[in-house]
Amino acid sequence: MSELWFAPRDIYFTREQVVWLFEHLPSIREGNWPPRPTSYTEPNVQKSPSSHAPFETPVSIAAELLVRLENAGQDGAMCKMEYVYGEDEGSIARHWHIDTYTVVRRIDRALNYCCGWKRKKVYEQRRS
Repeated sequence: MSELWFAPRDIYFTREQVVWLFEHLPSIREGNWPPRPTSYTEPNVQKSPSSHAPFETPVSIAAELLVRLENAGQDGAMCKMEYVYGEDEGSIARHWHIDTYTVVRRIDRALNYCCGWKRKKVYEQRRS
């Protein structure tokens, strides 16, 4: 298990965070934030009351990420196949009937879009 972990308040959709979110997307979509990987038990700390249900933040982060993937079109679908479902680039290339280099480039472009890179511009799929 990776020691990498992010609190919901720390999510700014950096590349590292987006890849981490993809790895945990099924549970986050259900409103369950992955627990912090620790070797000790955290002390029972009194938290201040929140006006939101505990599942709201994870669900809204997952929804934002899924909207970004959807806006990336086919490139977003390829990105989801690799990072969420664990498909390798070769099988994605065979599925879409394109070469592996093109798959890698399109996945990278969708990942950049999910991270906010030129997100304000309309996503264009360029044929190369």
